[in-house]
Parts: sequence; C-alpha cells; structure tokens
Amino acid sequence: MSLNEQDISLIIAKVRQEIDSRGDQKSDLSREKRTVVLIPSFVPSPDRALAALREHYSAALELVFLSPVVFPADGVKTRQLDWKAQPNEIVDLLVNAETLVLLAPSTGFLRRLGGGQEEEGIGELLLRRLLWGKSFDVLTDFSAPKFRRSTTYADIAEAIDTLSAMGVKFRTYCPVDSPAQDARALVTEQDVVDAKRSGLKTIACAKDAIITPLAADTARELQINIQRA
Repeated sequence: MSLNEQDISLIIAKVRQEIDSRGDQKSDLSREKRTVVLIPSFVPSPDRALAALREHYSAALELVFLSPVVFPADGVKTRQLDWKAQPNEIVDLLVNAETLVLLAPSTGFLRRLGGGQEEEGIGELLLRRLLWGKSFDVLTDFSAPKFRRSTTYADIAEAIDTLSAMGVKFRTYCPVDSPAQDARALVTEQDVVDAKRSGLKTIACAKDAIITPLAADTARELQINIQRA
C-alpha cells in the first residue's frame, strides 16, 4: 500500500481530531516524558547506539522499529510498527512525540531527506514535522564527511548541512574502535566545529599532534575536550 500526500493529510487530520476529542485527557504519549527513537533499518553496533542514546537523552527511551530488523534492548520499551499496515499509529507518534530521534538512517535516506525527495512514508512525515515547527534529532554512526568534492560524500555532507540549517540536530556514535582517531596528527578549528555539530565532547589525537591556537580557543568556547593519546 502506497500513501499519497492526500492520504497522509487525511491521516494527520484524523489523528488531530481524535486528540481534540479527548479534551483535557492527554494521550499516553503526552503523559510521560520520553524520547521516541525511530529505527528505519539496520543499526550498526546497537549496544553502542543505545549507550549514546542514554548519554544524550535523560527521558525514558522508546524504540520504534520500522523494519523486520530488530535488536534486544534490556530495560527499554520497544515496539515494531509497519508503515503500510499501521500508518495511524506512526503518524500519532510523530505528531505527539516531544523528543524524536532518527537512529542510524541510511545515507541514501539522508540524501533524499535533505533534498526534499521523500514524498511518502516516514521521510514525508519527518519533513512535515519540520513544517509544523517541531524538529527532530538524528543519531548517525558516522561524522559528517570531510572529503566532499566530486564524490558521493558531497551529497551526504550537503544533506546534513541542509537539515542542520532547518533545525535538525545531528549527533554521532562510533560503532567500532578507530585507530585513525588516535593517530590524528593535526587538530584545526574546523575539526572542533565538526565535533560540536556531531555531538562529540572529545577529540582524540596523537601525543605529539599539532593543535592550532584557533582550534584550542574554539574548543574552550564550545566546551570540547582535546585529548592527547
């Protein structure tokens, strides 16, 4: 089943009508402050993703799996929803969630979302949420690419820049131990700015790494810790 824009608008109107009909009685989503985490597909290193979610969000987590790919999460409320079969429930989530996080979206999804090319499904609803003046966060398993020119990474970086400008907050977690981070030989102001934008609190570098004066000043200003090996 594919829903067009008119179908989505009718669902949204129905959900809002049901909410209004409840009067002063709030839905379950409104009674309890919690962070709704949308999981559209495979998540690399889910244990590290969960740790990052717990670090960044103090409210109770609810994981909502939108595909057959699920992972265990002890102590965290989870449920699985099918967009084609349960569109009302998903729209209700996006309308009411105070804090919404998109976890580990694919790079293709990010490119389409940043380019406004998601015309149905979850992407369309996320774009509508922005139009409603309600933002959302994205937790990715990678930092914004730096090697952009004439590569596929250019589209990814541009999508992240575009969504950030629209109020979407990007955070990142590392699914693997990266020796390359420990071997960083130079830390620049741009490295610090990128770390802040990605939600990182620490930049790891080599023991004898060069830290530019502007990078050090910016790190103090943005409260980013530059840690030598």
